Amino acid sequence: MGKNFVRFKRKALTICLVKSVLLGLAVGALLAGGLLLLSNFEILQLKPIASLLIGLGGALSAGTGGYFLLRSSDKKLARRLDEEFALQEKVQTMLAYKSEEGTMYRLQREDANAAVASVSKKRLKWKRLWIYIVCACIGAGALVSGFLIKPKEETPPPPPPPTAFELTDIQAAAMEELILYVQNSAMQSPYKENVATSLQDLLAELRLATTMEERDVALEKAIDEIYEQTDDSSTAVELMDALWMGAVESSSVKRLAEALNYYDWTKADEWASFSEEMTKFRSSFIHADTVTENPDEAKMASETGELLGGMEFHITNALTRAGVSSEDGVYEQLLRFAQAQESYKEGGHLYGFTPLSQIAEIIGYQTLQKELDATFAGITAELFRGLEQHAANTGTGEYAMTKLKELFGCALPKFERPNFYETSGDDSSTGGEDGSPTKPVTPGTPVYGSNELVLDPMTNTYVEYGTILDKYYSLMFGKVQDGDYSEEEKEAMQKYFEILYGESKKEGEK
Repeated sequence: MGKNFVRFKRKALTICLVKSVLLGLAVGALLAGGLLLLSNFEILQLKPIASLLIGLGGALSAGTGGYFLLRSSDKKLARRLDEEFALQEKVQTMLAYKSEEGTMYRLQREDANAAVASVSKKRLKWKRLWIYIVCACIGAGALVSGFLIKPKEETPPPPPPPTAFELTDIQAAAMEELILYVQNSAMQSPYKENVATSLQDLLAELRLATTMEERDVALEKAIDEIYEQTDDSSTAVELMDALWMGAVESSSVKRLAEALNYYDWTKADEWASFSEEMTKFRSSFIHADTVTENPDEAKMASETGELLGGMEFHITNALTRAGVSSEDGVYEQLLRFAQAQESYKEGGHLYGFTPLSQIAEIIGYQTLQKELDATFAGITAELFRGLEQHAANTGTGEYAMTKLKELFGCALPKFERPNFYETSGDDSSTGGEDGSPTKPVTPGTPVYGSNELVLDPMTNTYVEYGTILDKYYSLMFGKVQDGDYSEEEKEAMQKYFEILYGESKKEGEK
């Protein structure tokens, strides 16, 4: 291969390299610029460095591919020289026999080299180079555009001017009245004083506030403080939830949780609402077999005793889980229900669930039920007073927050309520033609099972058992028309009161 042919080969390689570089620049710059534009307009989520790296990768790939596609082999270059410069295939023949020895081959190579030497290297043209230059310029333009062209930033609208606020005389007077209400409420200390202080601080801040923003900040702070004090003032909701969740299959424990729910009390008739729920709690200890024709009283006493025996665990466990203070009135009365063994100077006694469970089989079912009546009669009123304190605590705090909402239209947090997730009871009613219950007996001169003295919670005096029984009967059946009891419950209560009034004959009696 002659040195003249090598000159053309070097130029062809230069042309290939230049075109490959231009092709790589065109593709890489176009790719990077396009990605930058898409990212600027948030069509793609790419950082600028990532777009440039992808463009660099595209440039290397396109340049390398272009080199291998555009590179001319020796045979291809020889054929091009022969065709473009009319060398009559001398260069191709020289390449074909470049390794052959002999005079003829040597003369042919010399002739071919002379023919190539007669052609100027400049005559090997840069064909279609302008296309590569234009593509590179387009790519460069795209890359520059990717850096320069960005979406027009929207100027945020100026913030609205603050809304003026001025505390009205009516609002100030209502706030002062609310503060006085809290100070005179039955809410316990120190919660009452803390709530009143929060309201006083709020009133002072509202007098100084000149914008709605300042007003809202002051209201939010005060409501948070009042809510915290209200929540700390009562553990009743936690106690109800602990009883309900720990009840598992014990309907008696659930009835107790419902009885403690003072949120469902009818306003101005709280005692009646509470007594009604306590009656349901009491009726949960009436054995279902009382409605059967020949009840096994030994079995009924044993099973009722077992039910009573489990109550102490549920009560003490719920008190502990809810964190109820041992000085709380509800705590004291629930423990009495569970553990009491009290005797009175005036005569009579009061036993809680656990002591009664231990003697249930000894005293028999009927006496056990009478003892339970005495237990409920002796504790119910005190339990009500304990719950009243919790109701006063939460009611005062919630009233204060609700009043603030009425005055200023502020948002309120969600007030705590017990989570009772199931409903129970059959709303069907039984009884007389008008739907009222049929009283099992008329206590004209009844024969009561006991003449012991028990505490009457309505008068706070000790009266005979029969007097309490009549009141208890009236309370038990007073609201059946409202559909509060299922048929099974009503039948059990009717049989139960027949036993209590002493007119039920045992099997074999004449």
